Amino acid sequence: MTTKPILNRSDITLNSREIAQRLPHAGKMCLLHEVIEASSDALTAEANSHLDADNPLRLDGKIATVNGIEYAAQAMAIHGSLLLSELSSTASETPQTGYIATVRNIQMAVPFIPETGAALVINVQQLMSDSNGFTYQFHIDCEQQRLISGKITVFLTGRE
Repeated sequence: MTTKPILNRSDITLNSREIAQRLPHAGKMCLLHEVIEASSDALTAEANSHLDADNPLRLDGKIATVNGIEYAAQAMAIHGSLLLSELSSTASETPQTGYIATVRNIQMAVPFIPETGAALVINVQQLMSDSNGFTYQFHIDCEQQRLISGKITVFLTGRE
């Protein structure tokens, strides 16, 4: 297992433009709008994209809570990108491609993400990381209600 780097800034925040630069997704599939906190093993982000009528995850006018897994996966990718930035001495280093290998211990409180006008708060915490992949636990809240929680493991392939 590798040693986790320490993010040098405790006040890390990213806006939607900066987030989009760190994700392989484009357009409306960039679901997060702000990173509000990050450390060497955790990240908290917010999203309002669940309120967009043209959200690509919307089906029959609603977004199933299980789609929270995609929100969490994007927060994990941003966290990994921040860690890579801290490790890399050159800006040219590109991240490895990652694929979700397992999703476990999923608990959902409601079948659909509520559309109350409040932001989703996405919290991810890294549990394990090595050269083959990483595991995070996550939870997503809206108006202090836990919507979904669980664990996601991602395996890494060669560099893009």
